Amino acid sequence: MGGDQIKRMLFKGDKIIWAVFFIICAISWVEVFSATAREGYKQGSYWLPIIKHTTFLGAGMFVVWVMHNMKVSWIRKLTHIIYWIGVAGLIWAQFDSDSKINDSARWIKIMGITFQPMELAKMGLVMITALIMTQHQEEEGTDRFALKRIILYSILPVALILKENLSTAAILLLTIYFMMFIGRLPGKQLLTILGAALVTCTIGITAIMMTPDSAAKYSIGSKVVTWKNRIKEAFSEPVPPEQYEITDRNRQRTHANFAVSSSNIIGCGPGNSVHRKDLTHAYSDFIYAIIIEELGLAGGFLVLMLYLTILYRCGKIARKCDEPYPAYLIMGVGMIITMQALLHMFISVGSFVTGQPLPLMSLGGTSVLINCLYIGMILCISRYARRTSLAIAKDANGDGNVHNVTTENI
Repeated sequence: MGGDQIKRMLFKGDKIIWAVFFIICAISWVEVFSATAREGYKQGSYWLPIIKHTTFLGAGMFVVWVMHNMKVSWIRKLTHIIYWIGVAGLIWAQFDSDSKINDSARWIKIMGITFQPMELAKMGLVMITALIMTQHQEEEGTDRFALKRIILYSILPVALILKENLSTAAILLLTIYFMMFIGRLPGKQLLTILGAALVTCTIGITAIMMTPDSAAKYSIGSKVVTWKNRIKEAFSEPVPPEQYEITDRNRQRTHANFAVSSSNIIGCGPGNSVHRKDLTHAYSDFIYAIIIEELGLAGGFLVLMLYLTILYRCGKIARKCDEPYPAYLIMGVGMIITMQALLHMFISVGSFVTGQPLPLMSLGGTSVLINCLYIGMILCISRYARRTSLAIAKDANGDGNVHNVTTENI
């Protein structure tokens, strides 16, 4: 058996997605190793954080390989299971006081392993939205009855996620909205949703800005006051350099900006970051700032293009699907990965701060594994789309033969 045959057996599906995935993992390994220097010093070993990250990357690669060998029909059957496990995990987290970190109910512990159900709930809602639109498909697009079901399935997970992480809830809602746009829900419904969202945001922001700082002594009040301060900082007037003071509130954002502004075209080189020691979450929420500092603007642009390539390839693959479910699912997956990545990059180079890891790049357990599941789904659907294209080519040839192509089982 030749090398090419082995590659075809091990790495099925879209080759560009495989290449992007491995490049992201390679950059992630180098940059997380650099960004965790502070944590390694605290733990007494510089190798412990990167060993942990390497373990999760290795497990994630196995997850990708298993998922990309599945049939699309199997993924479809798992839709409700994943959704309800994610919702149950979110509810469990609200009552699991032992797993709370900084009064935030984002984690649960299963056999001593910390897990973030928010990530699974996001996946479940994207999958169930794709399934609902498929079940309500007509020649003109998705019928008007799909919206009610999508809203009913969205209320609980979005509300629980919103309570803990506003930006994650916003990304999820935007993803669902764009999926409905792609699924061609009636234009009147889409405009109604957009109008309602604008009114809700206006009322919500007004309520947040009117919240007194004294509300910070309560659990939910503390989060609202944090949102208020972040909004005020994002729209505040620039402070002259000679008057600028670094405080506990702006320390993270300030040093992230220092890291970006100190870079050049090629950066200071991997492992040479100066500002990683001043960033508490350099390995997660601000990994892009470290990437730009060490790999320069060229490295930052490369990382941006890698995520945009994922979205572009998802669009290309979706157009080749002859059924709505895999097409809607791959677009939802591509959008949620790309939008989270873009928000993370905006935070790293801008003036707004919120906790969003860079997909597959930041240090993390649940996030890495869930994003590897997403990549596996993309590759699985790309195999499905390829077989669809082969079937069309076979019919076009009229001789029942497809030449120079190996058909893959899905």
